[in-house]
Amino acid sequence: MKFSRSLIVLLAAGLASVAPVPLVSAGSVMDDVAILRASLRLDRTAVVAEAMQLSEEDGKVFWPLYREYRSALDRTHDGLVKIVLEYFDAYPNVPEKKAAQMLKDYTDLEVELAETRETYLRKFAKTLTAGKAMRLAQVENRIDLALRVQLASLIPVAPVAAK
Repeated sequence: MKFSRSLIVLLAAGLASVAPVPLVSAGSVMDDVAILRASLRLDRTAVVAEAMQLSEEDGKVFWPLYREYRSALDRTHDGLVKIVLEYFDAYPNVPEKKAAQMLKDYTDLEVELAETRETYLRKFAKTLTAGKAMRLAQVENRIDLALRVQLASLIPVAPVAAK
């Protein structure tokens, strides 16, 4: 079960990789998340760099803003990791009150993610051409969608409580 939990932590942390990375253990789950993010950030950056094909001049403006963007998303993903792990620990007997709170927290975080993306995509559109900003949105979306599909396949669906 440790492997499944570690894999869920990996995926819930918002980490996308083009190659498997060995899972490591640290003192706490959030330490694991930080280590995994650091080791996989380079893969995501490489995918974005290849897709964006930025000039040196564009890169000087883009990369600091991109690092800021990913950092902002990481803070929100920390909340998602927390919810996933709470659910994983309680499953299959998730109390209704706990489920209601996790659902509220989840929807709040999804709104926060959307707002962060919108804010930063507007900033990218001001510093790059609109086409390049759109390309970034597409690349990020593809990475995140692949990640969410993998994560969804690992998390069991909540059982229906008998009335």
